[in-house]
Amino acid sequence: MDIQQLRNFISVAEHLNFSAAAKELHISQPALSKQITDLESQTGLRLFIRNTRSVELTVAGAALLEKAVSIVARSEAAINKARLAAKGTVGHLHIGYIGFFNTFLPDFIKDFRSLFPNCDISFSQLDWGALNQAVIDDQIDIALTPSYGLETLTGISYVLNSQPYPLCAIVPQEHPLAKKSSLHIADLKDQSLVMLARSKNPLSAIHTRQLFLSNGFIPNVVATATQIESLLLMVATGIGITIQSRLCENYGIGNLKFLELEDCPECCYRAVVWKTTNSNPLIPQFISTIEK
Repeated sequence: MDIQQLRNFISVAEHLNFSAAAKELHISQPALSKQITDLESQTGLRLFIRNTRSVELTVAGAALLEKAVSIVARSEAAINKARLAAKGTVGHLHIGYIGFFNTFLPDFIKDFRSLFPNCDISFSQLDWGALNQAVIDDQIDIALTPSYGLETLTGISYVLNSQPYPLCAIVPQEHPLAKKSSLHIADLKDQSLVMLARSKNPLSAIHTRQLFLSNGFIPNVVATATQIESLLLMVATGIGITIQSRLCENYGIGNLKFLELEDCPECCYRAVVWKTTNSNPLIPQFISTIEK
């Protein structure tokens, strides 16, 4: 028994007329009659009472009709869903993000879901380093992450938002440096610094350390944090000061002052990252949406 046999059976059952059903199905009446005979043979059931004047469903035929309609409907729905998935209009998209994207993410997702309401989306908030690795390991489809160091990773693609976020020294409001409007990296030479742990956030840690080394000194790191939120809390409570992009203002942690670094022209951008070989058809749809 196959789906087409069930479609043929449903048509005859609805019309109770082989000629009308054959016309609807665009096949000959003898071919349709053979299809029904074959179906009865396969099921071992008599489905119709038919003579030269009328066609009627048997009790078994009526029971099969109810289930056949449901089976054909589910089959057609499954095929339609598969076709939509191939076009990237349904399916599942797993998005990973770092904390300060909380303020941007809702608008991204609302725009995307307005265009693709039938897709499923799940979210994972991860540490900076874990986020990039999750893309490479196929644990997530999309990563929303800062742009630092992405050019050093292999096997990924990314697009950058056009808005630059300058690097800043972040100090507590009561710190003597907070009286200044901007700083030079050399101003941080003798300061107690807190940094993101290299083991969890390698791109950020390597990038920041290189900034100090290129200015002729080794940073005095007094503590490390695995998450940016923890890093900013260390600064706010006076444990040390740090360097991060102005993107970190989106965490909304109080008692912090962001001072731009005059001799550091580098900027950070919001990046959308995906594995180049990931074939999920929703990825290009998502990228196209956020680029509009």
